[in-house]
Amino acid sequence: MFVMDPHFASLLEKLASSRRAAGLSREDVEKKLVLGPGWVDRFETGDRLPSLATLIALLNLYELKISDFFESVELTDDIFIADRYLTAKPSGNNLILIFQLGKYRANVELEDSSIDEFNAILLTLRDELATASASEAIVFSFLKAVELWPHLNPSDLWYFFISRAYQDDFNHPASSAGKDWSQSWKRAGGWSLEAIFLEHYNPFLKQHGIELQMPDPALKREYLDQMDILGHAGVEKADVIVVGETDTGEKVAYGVVHVKASFAERRTDDVPLSRELIQGNYASPLVTMDCKATPAARPFNKGELGETQDSGKKVSSKRLDIERERAFDAVFSYNTNTRPTPRGANVSARIYVCGFQDPDDPFSRYLIRKWRDRQGAY
Repeated sequence: MFVMDPHFASLLEKLASSRRAAGLSREDVEKKLVLGPGWVDRFETGDRLPSLATLIALLNLYELKISDFFESVELTDDIFIADRYLTAKPSGNNLILIFQLGKYRANVELEDSSIDEFNAILLTLRDELATASASEAIVFSFLKAVELWPHLNPSDLWYFFISRAYQDDFNHPASSAGKDWSQSWKRAGGWSLEAIFLEHYNPFLKQHGIELQMPDPALKREYLDQMDILGHAGVEKADVIVVGETDTGEKVAYGVVHVKASFAERRTDDVPLSRELIQGNYASPLVTMDCKATPAARPFNKGELGETQDSGKKVSSKRLDIERERAFDAVFSYNTNTRPTPRGANVSARIYVCGFQDPDDPFSRYLIRKWRDRQGAY
């Protein structure tokens, strides 16, 4: 914490009086600059110093020249830099996301996207973080992103945009400032991704008597017992249960959906349970954002499944785990850069590529088919 001298105190007062002279409340400024609640108050009291970029944005908003603001003021204390974790700039009809990736100042171009849409997504995240749980904020902001940008790669939006926007201190209420948002993302992101699939698919699946559920512990235990896998290895990871409704109205569990942001997320921990499910003819799909990008100035989210078996190139062991070993009944990737299993390929399980434009897609059709196959048993 710095020691505030009289010159600096007068500068902070000038910042506050300039805002008032512009006819703006603190809340007005936070909304226009997409700052979480409380940030302007922290700037004006000196509890947190704005970065130069943030200060310039404030002065522009107040229609005050920088030279006039600093006139006759001597700064004797060090300024702590507080840059945004994720920024963006327009480039013609496109948008450039800018963030740090390893040692690189990375740029990712989003086609047919605007800064207004970018801010709308950030505002959704900001507002939900101020009023709801972190996980719910992630869910709603991602769904807003795919609503505004259905033409973009969902995996890019998850990996390059939402995850980094969440880790930006300024998108959170000022009362939460300084937390380790990278660790928070690891905790909240997993639940959020599961909830996103429920939000997207359930309205369509319910028309077919099917529902994806994240049940409470007691109901989860009941569902696992129905599938005779209670006590088997890995059941603690069975968070998303596939439930069908019989003609008599009975709710019957008939599978588990394994949800991963990337294949690096200890997918092998899910394999023993998956094989038990497959052996019992239950649904055991893996759904994934398949996020993977090598740090670079212009990173490419290529995923981890690599080339197809007929490409003549080296085939990823992760792909062989699916197509040859059938570690999961099927894989559904939401990275448009993932290469799906070629039509007609002789494999034990297939890899599909899906999006968020329409829930009537390979994943939902797989679940519907599996339910029809099992209904004869009830």
